[in-house]
Amino acid sequence: MLGVASAAEGDRFNRCNSASQEHNMTLEQIFYLSQSVASVAVVGSLIYLGLQVRSAERSQRAIMQQGRADRAANAALAIASPELARVFQKGAAGDSPLTREEFTQWMMVCRALFLSGEDSFLQYKAGQLDRRAFDSYVAGARFWMASAGMRAAWKLSAGQFGSEFRDFGNSLLAQVPTAQGADAYSEWQRNLKSESPAAGV
Repeated sequence: MLGVASAAEGDRFNRCNSASQEHNMTLEQIFYLSQSVASVAVVGSLIYLGLQVRSAERSQRAIMQQGRADRAANAALAIASPELARVFQKGAAGDSPLTREEFTQWMMVCRALFLSGEDSFLQYKAGQLDRRAFDSYVAGARFWMASAGMRAAWKLSAGQFGSEFRDFGNSLLAQVPTAQGADAYSEWQRNLKSESPAAGV
């Protein structure tokens, strides 16, 4: 009887031990599962953060571009005033003498334009202005650097700017030849005639 009892107790012990092992394996599986879920959550958070950063960068660039466009539009409207328009025309062409007062006006207008250009240049270098907006600025700068008066104004003003923008402006000066006898008004008149209905007859 003692042997039978001992065998029964041993059987119960083995079953308890087996159940305990199964319970431990279940806890281990739960642990690994929780670690997997946590890893997925971390990856998801990083992806979301990356999307948020990209969205913020796009918004920041849009704000910078809008500011640049507003600044350029306001400057153009200011120069369109009768007094400044006359001075700007004479200064850009460089073929009419300027009074000292007109010369001061011309140089201050040019300084404002160069400062605006430097801001666009630095924003692009900092990654806050996209390539298309910067290319638009460069196209405008190349156009105006072809005028004799603007070239002379840059040579007088270049020393007032940082070395990187100064090198950039000097490179434009070297790349863009002076447009001899450039007259945007005459060019506009020629284009106007070519676009008139009579021109196609």
